[in-house]
Amino acid sequence: METIVINGTPRTELGKKATRALRRAGNVPCNLYGGKETLNFYAPVASFRKLIYTPDFRMAEIVVGGKNYKAIIKDSQFEPVKDTLLHLDFQEMIDTKKVKVSVPLRLKGTPKGIIEGGVLEQAFRKLQLFALPKDIPTVIEIDVTDMGLGSIKRISEIQLPGVTLLHGANNPFAKVMIPRQVKEEVPTAAAATPDAAAPAAGAAAPAGAAAKADDKKADKKDDKKK
Repeated sequence: METIVINGTPRTELGKKATRALRRAGNVPCNLYGGKETLNFYAPVASFRKLIYTPDFRMAEIVVGGKNYKAIIKDSQFEPVKDTLLHLDFQEMIDTKKVKVSVPLRLKGTPKGIIEGGVLEQAFRKLQLFALPKDIPTVIEIDVTDMGLGSIKRISEIQLPGVTLLHGANNPFAKVMIPRQVKEEVPTAAAATPDAAAPAAGAAAPAGAAAKADDKKADKKDDKKK
């Protein structure tokens, strides 16, 4: 895991006026918690760029007053308009004490299902885990090249030595979805029958049948006259 060194200076004044003065001078006020006592310090804003503006998990080595502290960022405050870094809270890391952190999840490779027309969906961008500082990875990389159409990868498939993942084992973190396709309806011709269909009830009789009926009526009238 990459560690970023922060050379800090102890804060002797903690009021709002002193804090504003530090920020105007290009510094960031910071607090370090988790040790025997809280450490208040500041450092130039440029010192935190590689720690803040990165997708990977990184640890800080804070050097203040000749002492070194391993720590991770627990909270950050930014100016809402200019997005300037205003304040940082750190948690001290103890070698023998497990800590809960968020580590980026990176899917590696192109699933074969995408070549077949599928779409890869990633459910988690970061994973919560519980581990000793020495076991925390910078990033969790999972190879997904073997995923075909409809394939699902679940949390239970991620095995990291010394690490407990704080997610349900059956939770999916990657899927290759099958896109919805529009199916054309092909009309089917009705099969022809050898016998002519009988006219529906109330339908007009064929012209030939009507003519024959008229002839029969005429013959009956002639017989009566005779």
